[in-house]
Amino acid sequence: MKQIKIHVTAFMIIALTFGLGGLSFLAFFQTRDLLRTNLEAQITSLTLYSSSEVGLWLNAHKSELEIMANTPYVENGDKNVILAYMNKEIERNKDYEEFFYVDIEGNYLLNSGQRGSIIDRHYFQEVMATGESVVSDPLFSRGNSSHSIVVAAPIRIGNKVVGLLGGSINLSELIQLVSSKRVGEIGNTFIVQKDGLMIIHPKEDYIMSYNGRMYNRTSLDYRDTIKKMIRGETGVTKNTFEDGDKYLAYAPVPGIEWSLGVTVPVTYVLNQLYYLPIYFIAITSFLGIVMVVLMRRWLVHPLTELTKFTAELNDNIYERESNYQLESPVIEVEALATNFRRMTAALQENFRKLESSEVNLKQEIIEKMMVQKDLECSYEELEAVEEELRSNYEKLQSKEKLHRESERRFRSMLENVKLITGIMDKDGRIIFCNDFILGLTGFQRDEVVGHNFFDVFIPIGIRKSANAWFREVLESKNIVVHNIYPIQTKNGNTRVVHWNHTLLFDSEGNISGIASIGEDITERKQFQERLEHMSFHDALTDLYNRAYFEEKIRLLGGQDFAPVGIIVCDVDGLKLVNDTLGHTTGDKLLGLTAGLIKKCFREEDLIFRIGGDEFAIILPKSELSVVEQACYRIRKVVETYNMENKEFPLSLSMGFAVSEKTIVNVDEVFREADDGMYREKLHRSKSTRSALVQAMMKALEARDFITEGHADRLQELVITLGQALALSERTLADLRLLAQFHDIGKVGIPDSILFKPGRLTEEEFKEMQRHSEIGHRIAQSAPDLLPIADCILRHHEWWNGQGYPLGLKEDDIPLECRILAIADAYDAMTSNRPYRKALSQEQAFKELIDNMGMQFDPDLVPIFIKAIR
Repeated sequence: MKQIKIHVTAFMIIALTFGLGGLSFLAFFQTRDLLRTNLEAQITSLTLYSSSEVGLWLNAHKSELEIMANTPYVENGDKNVILAYMNKEIERNKDYEEFFYVDIEGNYLLNSGQRGSIIDRHYFQEVMATGESVVSDPLFSRGNSSHSIVVAAPIRIGNKVVGLLGGSINLSELIQLVSSKRVGEIGNTFIVQKDGLMIIHPKEDYIMSYNGRMYNRTSLDYRDTIKKMIRGETGVTKNTFEDGDKYLAYAPVPGIEWSLGVTVPVTYVLNQLYYLPIYFIAITSFLGIVMVVLMRRWLVHPLTELTKFTAELNDNIYERESNYQLESPVIEVEALATNFRRMTAALQENFRKLESSEVNLKQEIIEKMMVQKDLECSYEELEAVEEELRSNYEKLQSKEKLHRESERRFRSMLENVKLITGIMDKDGRIIFCNDFILGLTGFQRDEVVGHNFFDVFIPIGIRKSANAWFREVLESKNIVVHNIYPIQTKNGNTRVVHWNHTLLFDSEGNISGIASIGEDITERKQFQERLEHMSFHDALTDLYNRAYFEEKIRLLGGQDFAPVGIIVCDVDGLKLVNDTLGHTTGDKLLGLTAGLIKKCFREEDLIFRIGGDEFAIILPKSELSVVEQACYRIRKVVETYNMENKEFPLSLSMGFAVSEKTIVNVDEVFREADDGMYREKLHRSKSTRSALVQAMMKALEARDFITEGHADRLQELVITLGQALALSERTLADLRLLAQFHDIGKVGIPDSILFKPGRLTEEEFKEMQRHSEIGHRIAQSAPDLLPIADCILRHHEWWNGQGYPLGLKEDDIPLECRILAIADAYDAMTSNRPYRKALSQEQAFKELIDNMGMQFDPDLVPIFIKAIR
């Protein structure tokens, strides 16, 4: 019996060891296959998520550029305004390295002020051709010498594309976005563009230099995968790389012809299971050995002794005493021995009784067996209930963990969302607020939490009405979800907020508080107010514009405002100023005129700019005497200005009209005033132009833009050469006038170019060349200079036809211009300049001789040298 027991126990331990070991190997292989399947699904999901997030990131930047391109700052085409707007936006939006504006001809203007041309850029051609926004492939930036992604949005006037607004995002921003994804915990991410070029890769030397289609290897699997990515497919493959086998999942980036790939080493799965069988077998073997030793000592040996005593008792049931002693640390075995001794005594005492009542004993045994069976069933039921309770407990723990995680995520979302978020109880005390509202208002958390919301954030002027609204909500349990009201910051400023409210209830259905989320719309509100102001005001003068003028005329019809007076003013000579001194000077003249007119009227009077150089004033309920007095004030303030600013006179032509006292036809009144203005303008147009030209002549003399005495020396030189040629007195007079005023057009050239000490750039030289055309227009407006107007236009033409602006050559150039060219060059060479010393007379003569037949008339140069010597 002992030998059989030992073999059975050993068999149980061995079977347990090998059975559990086999199960461990089976679990290893099944777990490995399951992990591989889950890994493929995981990296496919991560790849789709990452590609979608990259697409959303690019689309957000494209939408932002489209919004910027459709603002009035960009649409009006004023490059100074656009430049200021771009510099403001570059400070606000740190994702962009630079913004740039491009006109329809491909000329760009960076926010740094740098200019150039991008007509050869593919994204410029695509925007111009399609009229749609574009995100370019990474390209080498000419502005900062790095790889950048360009986002370009079209600028439209009506349905016509007139240019684009672009922004450059450094490629490192996209690299940082991709590398920050959670896929970096198990693998690497890369992005290829449509030609196979890597634009994002874990190895930096592969970026913008490595093409996956040209990967030189024995296996073609990797190149086939790259081709699928280029075609925009989605999938997962297993490829062999230099550093081992890897899973490669790929998916297209939405909205752009890129594809994103994720690689994960195959060993990632095996590494997680490598030590599982070893640990399992070792632990199982150790437990088996321990179980063998303990079972032998505590169970097998005591039971063997009990068996021996039982055999002896069976043979000597009547003679043997109950003196059996059994020692074992197992409580059950010791209890069994105690009970066995008692049972032996009872058997010896009642053996005879049992023999006589065998039938009753059998029945009793049957009943006990039934009771035992019932107990076994109850025990099984208790085990099932225990298992169910354990399962429910585990589910409760899992739900509690999910609840804590959900609460953590919700709190994190409220803390980090860029919206005003707060919760207050039914007494109005703040029990939660996020960091955004603290940063917006400047309060510390201990200054807010636990305090009354209305006392902290609501301005005093509306605090009473806000409290009343709060109490009404608590009583009615009905809340307006959306509303707009302001909050105040710590320093007393006011921010306009668009609120979204939600009632909070306790477990019994009573209101416990209000949760509110608000968006700061202060800048949006201010921008809306500016737009409303711009829709009825002229941007240059800040007066009311033509649209508001027409609306006001429509509203003034009838008898309520009779009689209605209208004054129309026109700036004389504005076209001449624009053509000669530039539109910037013309704009300053219009601003000056608007300021002088506003001085003559009250703040509430209606003053309009109704055209390029026309202004109008509407005077409701004004008699003829009132309108005439207003005209007198305007003339008086212009006269005062001209007396104080004689170097640049201002001239206004005016007309006025007044309606009848009963019937008001405002359109007829405006036509009558406009006609009167034009009659006055025709009467004084010649005198105005003459006064402007005289002012420009004085400005020319005051600037003395070359060297002192140049005009006087030049007159002597041209007269000397003219007399040597035996020219008529009239021609000599014209020569003298030309020598004095040939550079009058330089009054329209900026001082930064005119007085630049060094060599001019190509753009600056083109601007300088305009002075001959400007001078020609000025001379045509002045009767005294009209005879030399054509000579002023042509005085920079060269004998070989390489001069400007007309490219005339040889005898097609007027004689006066050829004479002036020689004299002007000689005087310039023999005079000191900031950048060089004057040449000697012989050196100047040599330069004239060297340039004969090119710049100078070859027949006139010898005559000039002879006459000067």
